[in-house]
Amino acid sequence: MTRAAPLLPALRHALAALLVLVAVMPAMARDADMRTPAGYIVGMELPATDPGMATHVQREGQKMPVQIGGALFDGDEVVVRDAGAAVTIETVNDRQLRVDATHSPHRVTGALPSGGRFSALAAMIGELFESKPAARTVNLIGRNDETLRLQMGRGAAQRVVPGTRLWLGWQGGAAPFTIEIRAPGEGGAVLSATPATGRSAALTLPSTASGPLVLEVRDSADEAVQVGLLAQADPPPVPAWISEGAPTPAFGQVASALWLLERKPAEWDLQAAALAADAGHYAAAEELLRRLAEGWKPKR
Repeated sequence: MTRAAPLLPALRHALAALLVLVAVMPAMARDADMRTPAGYIVGMELPATDPGMATHVQREGQKMPVQIGGALFDGDEVVVRDAGAAVTIETVNDRQLRVDATHSPHRVTGALPSGGRFSALAAMIGELFESKPAARTVNLIGRNDETLRLQMGRGAAQRVVPGTRLWLGWQGGAAPFTIEIRAPGEGGAVLSATPATGRSAALTLPSTASGPLVLEVRDSADEAVQVGLLAQADPPPVPAWISEGAPTPAFGQVASALWLLERKPAEWDLQAAALAADAGHYAAAEELLRRLAEGWKPKR
């Protein structure tokens, strides 16, 4: 007992410190929760040697690593130290902005209405940004296989809204191609048609379209692949918090597409591709379309 006695004061101090830490931790969590989301990091240009030293985000006195898809909060500062480095951000106030060493540090300000619920989609968009398309999507799609294969929209009959400009990518086949939307059955009336020399195309579903339809890709060897369509006037049920949580319209387009691609059954996949294609020459949208044409889908 005499040997253990000196330990008692130390144990009392340790217990007191533990109680203080337990009391402080909820407050620390609340502080993190109270941060106001303002945007996202969407691009990085870093030197090959020691990229971690080239740039960082200064947040509440701490240095945070720069990550594509990483959230930015009101009050953050994007710091770029290396003359050959740059960070591209999208925020509610800056829209899209390239921050280099000349304009560093850049203070982020603003507030996204529902940024918290948006974080998972933003992380998925970050993964898309990490892979840079080698060429514009309109020129790229697909491996040059002999067999004509269409993997987009094969999971279920595709619901599409009349008047939508649909985007489609496929694999293989012999160019040139013809893409048609027509009524089902032999000799069905053609509602829309477009030629293509590459393995992707966009064509408009007429505003008067209704009921079941067929979207067909046919190559120069007269091989054909099809997807069933179901025209309906109601747009897909994309939650409003997605557009509210996106710092830029293009970012929101890609987020909406990813949300639709995760739905079960997979009946809005072509409409999701149309949303991504409507984002224009936007790196994440182009990468998403390329992956869709190759048969990729987000984990459901």
